[in-house]
Amino acid sequence: MFTAKSLGGVIGGAGLGTIIGTVGIKGAFLIQIPILVIIMMVPLFMRERPGEKRFPWDEAEVVEKEEKPDEEGQEVRDFAVILSNIRTAFSVRSAQLGIVVSLVISLAFILIPILPLLFLQELGWSQEEFNATKGGIILIVTMFGAMAGGELGRRFGGKSMLMFAALGASLTTLTWGMLDSMWGEGWFMMLVWIIHTFLWAIVSICAYSLMMRVTWAEVGGTQFTGYMAMMNLSAIIGYQLAPIFAARYDYQTIFYIAAVLETFVILAALLIDPEETDRTLNPA
Repeated sequence: MFTAKSLGGVIGGAGLGTIIGTVGIKGAFLIQIPILVIIMMVPLFMRERPGEKRFPWDEAEVVEKEEKPDEEGQEVRDFAVILSNIRTAFSVRSAQLGIVVSLVISLAFILIPILPLLFLQELGWSQEEFNATKGGIILIVTMFGAMAGGELGRRFGGKSMLMFAALGASLTTLTWGMLDSMWGEGWFMMLVWIIHTFLWAIVSICAYSLMMRVTWAEVGGTQFTGYMAMMNLSAIIGYQLAPIFAARYDYQTIFYIAAVLETFVILAALLIDPEETDRTLNPA
């Protein structure tokens, strides 16, 4: 899912970013319209379950389902039971710390709106060059980082890889800020940007894996969605902090601040026990 999202970002970022430079913003909008229509049509011609109606006025197909003996006595859970299960799920300490990890993981996104200012206004990059780089090479690196994070997390554990990758990303950001004399060198800026992007993609994937580990199966969809919502809120906070920091500090200081913010996820993940939810709520 994460890799497919990055691939779509490559098409949208590098492709449309380059098109904007050629045909302008109006032309890009005209190109987007048929793409969005195609995307809209996809769910119309897909059925999630056998017998599902495509349109409200269609006749439903009768699908016979063999009932299993253990399902005959099941009752539909009411909302009170669901709320009770959610409270139970978040009563586990590691599940609570999962909220903290989700809230701090994207605070360093202050760099995302800062980088265009640095590259375009200070370093003299063109808008087309920056769009092609961010929407092309960087998203491809993100895609490979996500795949690497999934495999490394499977082999060495999501928590460990999250912490080591976050530490590496923080040190990379710190180095990026310290070597401001090298910012005029295109190869250096691309190198540190690629390294940081690759490492943070590993952090993101391993964070998803860790959140799955502390999620209770009884309310898995609701609990995991809550973690995703907190991650989105974290990104919003990071974006909102960017103009505040940009107005008060120079670029070098902002990189230092981002490096510190990236270490917060290490401290939060350090206290999480990935096995605690299963051990506490699913005793053998």
